[in-house]
Amino acid sequence: GHLAYTQGVWVGVTVASISLETTGAAYTKALDRLWGTLIAAAYSLFVDKVFHVNAIAKLLALTLITFISILVSNPNRPYASRYAATSVGSILYGSFDNKMLVDDYVPTRIMLIFVGVTIFLFVEVIIFPRSSRTIVQAQTVQLFEDLEQFFYQSSKSCSAITSVSGKDEEINDNFVDPLWMLRHGHKEVVVTSSLKDSVSAVKKTFALAKVEMRPGTLEPSLGMNVSLDDVGYDRLLSESENMIVQIDLLVVTLQSLRGYYCQISKEHPVRDLQWPSLVSASLLRIAQQLSEISDEFRLVFPHGLFRPGASNITSIIGAVSLFRRFAQVRLSILADVEDRHASYLDLDDIALSGEGARHTPGFRLTLALAVSAMLGVAQGLQNCGRHLERIVESSFPLEEVKCNENYGHTTAIQFGGSGDSNDS
Repeated sequence: GHLAYTQGVWVGVTVASISLETTGAAYTKALDRLWGTLIAAAYSLFVDKVFHVNAIAKLLALTLITFISILVSNPNRPYASRYAATSVGSILYGSFDNKMLVDDYVPTRIMLIFVGVTIFLFVEVIIFPRSSRTIVQAQTVQLFEDLEQFFYQSSKSCSAITSVSGKDEEINDNFVDPLWMLRHGHKEVVVTSSLKDSVSAVKKTFALAKVEMRPGTLEPSLGMNVSLDDVGYDRLLSESENMIVQIDLLVVTLQSLRGYYCQISKEHPVRDLQWPSLVSASLLRIAQQLSEISDEFRLVFPHGLFRPGASNITSIIGAVSLFRRFAQVRLSILADVEDRHASYLDLDDIALSGEGARHTPGFRLTLALAVSAMLGVAQGLQNCGRHLERIVESSFPLEEVKCNENYGHTTAIQFGGSGDSNDS
């Protein structure tokens, strides 16, 4: 009652104004509101002491603080300066409306803003705890599990293409454009619901991490969590976005490949090369490597959060270093494709008139794009490993460890530093 008398509305206004969708952004706005209030309070006391009852001078002073707040405003965090400018007016003229001296009104205003921020933090941290940083850390681990499921499902879908013939599905057969299947025909090929769901899961996980990333970097740790490494996570999200583009391309090529096999007869010589089986095996190889990484992540991050605490740094860097094996995965895929392509070129009748000539350009391009997409994702996963190593190095607790022993040499890595040794 007495605490909120006449000006108690500012407590509710503060809680309402700083309650945002993401926790990190809400914390930042709460801090900016406090800073803005303190600056406005100091400036209002100065103006009141100097000009006292001179209304014109007070208006000019209000104009001046508004100009200064616009001039020095931080584009990334403009709320503090804007709120400071508006608070000067509400303090100078609000005290008059409430029949209070500015000297009495200022501490009351600061107290009420502080009470509002405290109430918000109590609800946000204790009653309904939610952390943007924690969400980003959780989605970092979840993303690779979702990718694992996608590659398992895509491998399964691809392996079923070999048995498909023109009699199994109704695909438009009246096209003369050899690239028609890639450009339009693949849209008529329906992918399995499991594959579609796995793609949606990857995109959903990435989208959530991207939304919470910036608020998570602004969120105070309060001594209970490590801060997010801005550069490392930005690069990780950028690499993930590139991989999603490759995943979409891979799905299109799988649809196109299935469409071509629906047009190719069962006696066609290209079927003997078992291209879908090779692509399926390559996809399975990527999925198995992701499965190994996910299993290690579950051991070192049992809570599903990419942060220290549950395991020592040596175990964490050992799990992260598994991403380096995608270099070997890429080489294995290239070797298999090279051998199969040599056999493909030996099929002289594949480019003869009729069906062969019609399908050859688009079929070859489909295979090339499928291989390119797989290699692109494998390269992206290898790069993700480097970005994760940077995150561990820059934001995890300081500890001297030795790694790379599996690569024929031993290198000491100083965790907690700010070096970019893993980003080359």
